Order: sequence, then C-alpha cells, then structure tokens
Amino acid sequence: MNRLAPAIVTVAACLTVPVAGAQAKRVAPAESWVKLPAPGDTQAMAFVAIENPTMYGIYVTSATADVAGKVELRDGGQGGEARLKPVEFIGVPAYERVDMGPDGPHLLLLDLKRPLKEGDKVALALVTDNAGTLEVVATVLARRP
Repeated sequence: MNRLAPAIVTVAACLTVPVAGAQAKRVAPAESWVKLPAPGDTQAMAFVAIENPTMYGIYVTSATADVAGKVELRDGGQGGEARLKPVEFIGVPAYERVDMGPDGPHLLLLDLKRPLKEGDKVALALVTDNAGTLEVVATVLARRP
C-alpha cells in the first residue's frame, strides 16, 4: 500500500492544477443603479443586472444596502397586490442574465438612513443560495441609464 501513496498524490495534484488560460465562470453583477427618490421619501428602488454563465440556476435570497435599514426583494411583474409585497427570492437561470427593472424583479431600499441625491454611490450586497455574496456599487440616477 505504501507504493500507491506517491501515485495517489500525483493524480490528486494533477486534478487541482488549473489549465493555462482557463478562467472559472462565475455569477457576477453587471450594470446597477438606484432610482432617485422624491424629496422626503424614505425608500428607493435599486436595480442590478446579474449574469449567470454557470450551468446551475441561482437565487438571490436577500440583500443589504449601506444606506438602508432594510432591503426587500420585489417583483413588479406580478399582478395586483402581489407586486407590492416582498418575494422570497429572485431567480437567475443557468446561462442567462436577469436585468432588474421597475416592472420586474428589483430591490426596495427601505428606511433610508439619509437623503439620496443624484450621483451618490450605494453599496449593495446580494446574498445568493449557492454563488456567495455579490457586491456592487450602484449610482443614484434620476432615470435609467
């Protein structure tokens, strides 16, 4: 059995060496922005495009923002009262991209800690079920870029 140990170590080492030039495909945030709230509003909508080049679907299960006391996941594409209620997750299918928007999935920043003005930067962290936490800095804009 001792004679097999070097062979096992060699095979294990070969399995962990990355191929030259190969990069791991990772779920990543792309464009992001926060809609400028009206003066005096204590909430704002935030939007992040999420690219999923992997073969597994992922789910954004929660989020935080440095300027908000609470962040809810919402889906403006739902009908009636459902569009005004939080959802449990935002799905990003395998090999696809989800572009958040006012009439679809988005983040609702609640209990803003300070008034937001155009050009401000907002740090967002989106927690996923199996792709870690996606961190992005979004710019406050009066309208969609």
